[in-house]
Amino acid sequence: MFKIILVLALAGASLHAAAIPKITVGSMYDFIESDKSTLLKRIRNSGDDTGYVRVDVSEVSYLPNGGKLEKKIDATAAASGKVDGLIFTPSRMIIPANGMQTGRLVVVGKRDKERYYRVRYIPVMPKDQYEFGQSKKQYDEYKKSLNAGVSILTGYGAMVIVRPENVVFNTDIAQRDNKIIITNKGNSSIKLEGIKLCQGGKCGDASSVILMPGKQHNLKQESQKNWQFTLLEGSKKTPKKFG
Repeated sequence: MFKIILVLALAGASLHAAAIPKITVGSMYDFIESDKSTLLKRIRNSGDDTGYVRVDVSEVSYLPNGGKLEKKIDATAAASGKVDGLIFTPSRMIIPANGMQTGRLVVVGKRDKERYYRVRYIPVMPKDQYEFGQSKKQYDEYKKSLNAGVSILTGYGAMVIVRPENVVFNTDIAQRDNKIIITNKGNSSIKLEGIKLCQGGKCGDASSVILMPGKQHNLKQESQKNWQFTLLEGSKKTPKKFG
């Protein structure tokens, strides 16, 4: 998870003087399954002022050396349908205070391999009345409400994993060298959910891991303790326990 924080301030203004939108986007990781081409995404505003939200999509490519490249999908090309990848519609959303809007993630183009996207939901101050189709009066009133004090507009990003058309799940789990070694030998990501180390019926805090194709995750074994987690391969859930 990451946050994008935009700060608009006037000298000497109080944080409590301004009403602000508070945007939440639900899950930080979404999957679009191989038999689906769309996914609904609900964006909520729990704040006390209208949220004007711009949505940007970038494709993320992971390199063999551990680095990654991120390429923003051109909004103009997306609007004209000239995109091979993922688009979000609408790319501009007006979300009322304590309200919700629903957008749609749409997969366009080739699905010969798994692909990864970062979708950013960014609350903004409209640059003019035309960007979000407001009236002049609405634009002026919103600008005035934000300028009444210090407004912190917090946006969020979520990862979207688009599975390939022909999914193959092949998870190898081995125990050696005092480790549990989980390797994803398939062509699509798996999830290890609710990973926890337990002893005598008591367990520590749980965590989760998304394991991309070709990647490995190790759990160190400890005497008289056992590891528990649920293996998610698409919609298939398999509980696992190793002592």
